[in-house]
Amino acid sequence: MQATNQTWSQGRVRAEPVRPVDADRFLSVEVLTAWQRALDERGLRATGSAAHAEYVGDLARRLAEVGVSDVALEAVPMRRWTAREWGLRLAGPAGEPAVQVVSPVAYSGRTGPGGVTGPLTLEPQAGGIGVVGVPLPAFTAGDFDALDWSAPIPSVAEPAYAPDQRYERVWLAHDLMRAELARFEAAGAAGLIMVIDLPEAELGSGYLLYDGVHRGIPALFAGRDSGRVLHEAARQEAGVTLTLVADVERVDTHNIVGIIPGASEELVVLQSHTDGSNGLEDNGCEAILAMAHHLARIPRQELPRSVLVLLSTGHFAIEEAWGLEAFLDRHRDDVVPRIAAALCLEHLGARVAPAGHSDHVPGVEYEFGACFATPHPAVIDSMRGALVRARVTESRVLRPFVPDTTGRSPDGTTWPGDGGPFWHTAGLPAANFITGPGYLLNVQPVMDLIDVAALRRQSIAFTEAVLELAAAPWHELRERAPILTNLRRQEEAPR
Repeated sequence: MQATNQTWSQGRVRAEPVRPVDADRFLSVEVLTAWQRALDERGLRATGSAAHAEYVGDLARRLAEVGVSDVALEAVPMRRWTAREWGLRLAGPAGEPAVQVVSPVAYSGRTGPGGVTGPLTLEPQAGGIGVVGVPLPAFTAGDFDALDWSAPIPSVAEPAYAPDQRYERVWLAHDLMRAELARFEAAGAAGLIMVIDLPEAELGSGYLLYDGVHRGIPALFAGRDSGRVLHEAARQEAGVTLTLVADVERVDTHNIVGIIPGASEELVVLQSHTDGSNGLEDNGCEAILAMAHHLARIPRQELPRSVLVLLSTGHFAIEEAWGLEAFLDRHRDDVVPRIAAALCLEHLGARVAPAGHSDHVPGVEYEFGACFATPHPAVIDSMRGALVRARVTESRVLRPFVPDTTGRSPDGTTWPGDGGPFWHTAGLPAANFITGPGYLLNVQPVMDLIDVAALRRQSIAFTEAVLELAAAPWHELRERAPILTNLRRQEEAPR
């Protein structure tokens, strides 16, 4: 893939970084493959679980080994919800046949070991067990192109790219899921089954809603085939027994922080989250380990700013223990004022979904991806250059577009990635690289869907971006241009 998009501010991309990384001295594909395989074998690392805590401890040890100084853990308290047993059985004259479900809805309500029994209903009803369809919102590649800071200049992508290429992902339906849970809970429903409009095989025991909101209605996810069975049973006024046994306990989960000392006390933050569902969600920490290995070997006086490594918790429980929000709140008076810029990395090296999956695109090798960036030309240009040099995803650098509900965002917006609080909470110059394939939340091995050589290219390119941000003058990083006004002037200018 050859990406050659232009930046709005310069009319060109930075094909050569300010400080190139010698690829021969960067950690090898073989080392990164071993790291990536080990992560994939860990499987689900739900926030605050034993598996997650084990990974956090391992990451802290490895950060120190690659040369990061003052590695420490910072506790984030939470009420941890853990499902122990779940299932669904229809009532009938021939017994109670089980219905295949995908997974429990994390942090939903609980039942006793015998479950709850009630009539299946298609609408909220007190004492009933609802069944409701969850369609995947239909976006297109062109919708994201329109968010690019260079719009109306389109992204230049691989030959198979088309603006009308459909972009349908289960995580885009989170708002609808929340609304249905609230609707049925408010009506006094005894339970809820949310049917995702995909085959069960594509959902892979997915951790499909990760907001961490403790709810009072036990709920399960089912796929398309089970949904047909359930809808027909509801029309026949059949009964069903829903079981969801879960524990709730107070625990501490932890952020990991460490420092790569530079020539000044000013900071560039390099961040990803440690909880996840598989080896892609989230392998940003593995990439950051490799980047830290390189950065820690640069002589201190040649690194203009120190690099703060932040591997945070709580992305899979954002209402309970969002680690990045907790870090920014805890350090608002000491660390945050020293941050010049921040970079969050998520889901690197992702290949397009395999043939037969709903989001497979023939002729395309890598999953659709982009950087979100704050309205600071120095950040936008640095990210554009990194994407071009990485030669993996298109070179999209997008505006924040999600309405911020906290009232703290400088422009009222944020973006759908773990790094959003850098902007909507702290107002910092920041960027967030992210991909979101359909298999992202599947609790199953995905090693064959990760190109480690591509992950390495991205890690090298983003290391160069960190060095650019470390060298950029403070005032330049803070400059915000009236970009929409500039674009209108360009459009209105005489030809």
